[in-house]
Amino acid sequence: MDALPFDDRRASVVRLLSYGGLLPFVGGTALAWMTEGDGQAAVVRAVVVYAVSILSFIGAIHWGRILAGQDGAGRDGETSGPAWLAWGVAPSLLGWGATLLPSGLTVPALILSFLLAWAVDRSAAADGRYPRWFGALRTRLTIVVCLTLAALIPLAA
Repeated sequence: MDALPFDDRRASVVRLLSYGGLLPFVGGTALAWMTEGDGQAAVVRAVVVYAVSILSFIGAIHWGRILAGQDGAGRDGETSGPAWLAWGVAPSLLGWGATLLPSGLTVPALILSFLLAWAVDRSAAADGRYPRWFGALRTRLTIVVCLTLAALIPLAA
């Protein structure tokens, strides 16, 4: 018997998958600190590649919202669908750009990109473009992602 309404069940699945998505960050960072030499560099690179893919995913949620018919209207009634579509590609471009930087700057640039994406998503949730729980979830996820990436900075230089 399903005791939770559909929206609560959907939110629960989103949370479960989101927290599961932290495993490569946490596990990769731990493994990088336990490994040396070429193995360590490979693990750091794997976490960086995963971070870029997650940044792309974060941007794509805005495209999903617009394509699903949510034209960008927030509580203030303002519509800005094209602006949200443009923002939707920004995280993937920021992630890609971070990989083109000298190795010592890649991880800090990724951290800054995640923080920028978090600020935009929190604002979108506060404006009613996403459920409130989404903003809180993004905060928790971003904290873990940024802390694990920060732990990689000494290894990524």
